[in-house]
Amino acid sequence: MARPRVRSAPPTQPGRGGRATVVPAKATRAATSLVRISDLARQAGVPAATIKHYMREGLLPRPTTRTSRNMAYYDPQLAARVRTIKDLQTRRFLPLKLIHEIMEPAPSAAVRADAEEALRSHLGELEPAIRAGTSDAQSRRGRAPGSQSRDEVLATLDLSAAELDDLAAKGLATAGPDGRYVDADLELLQVIDETRRQGMGDLFPMPILEPYAAAVRALIRTELELFRARVLAGGKLPARPLDAVARDATRLGERLIVAMRAKLVIAELHAMAQPPAPRPTPRPTPAPRRHR
Repeated sequence: MARPRVRSAPPTQPGRGGRATVVPAKATRAATSLVRISDLARQAGVPAATIKHYMREGLLPRPTTRTSRNMAYYDPQLAARVRTIKDLQTRRFLPLKLIHEIMEPAPSAAVRADAEEALRSHLGELEPAIRAGTSDAQSRRGRAPGSQSRDEVLATLDLSAAELDDLAAKGLATAGPDGRYVDADLELLQVIDETRRQGMGDLFPMPILEPYAAAVRALIRTELELFRARVLAGGKLPARPLDAVARDATRLGERLIVAMRAKLVIAELHAMAQPPAPRPTPRPTPAPRRHR
């Protein structure tokens, strides 16, 4: 006697109150090539909470398939994308907003070809940190932060209105939006005033500021290009936000320049104090031989 055929029950999973919830067959088939969030996290080497955080920030798409309220499946290719995001965040200290801008759309783990342009624009956002680093360096030199209006500068410092206009035109000392000089702008004016009050105005005349500025700009371009190259190339940097690194780099860079100048100026002074080396006596040019 033949046994009666028993129809296989559809797959189930625990539901609320311990009751089983039937998983639609179509969803079950779709989920076979996908992975759960725990598996995705394990493949990517991060906690599941990191996956959820990246999704909230728009760096990862929502689940590909959801078979129930608490069961979702993800594209396994996203593991490589998560590893790239984590590397950009922890090794190159880029914020998630910028990482979102420079990466190809999900599920790709690739960085866009024009990512360097986006990173360059991000470096321009470091101005507040660099200004803070300059203020730190001023404090270490004993320069108290302050501010002065144009009228106050003209009344207290040995500078004329025409000179202030000239310095502003050269981009060396400009007042802020509130019309006041602060930080490096004010310090430059104070240095000019001090040289004149100490009778050294002829040693540091206004025209000398142009070659000074040209030399300093060349040095600054070298510093910033080095900083940019290290950031873009993923160089080893301190485990801190990029703006904090920029602030400290600015402060230490100023100290480096001051220390190096103090060292090299002595060597150049000794070289200039030496008598000039005698010029070699030119040998007489032999007369051309006559042919018979």
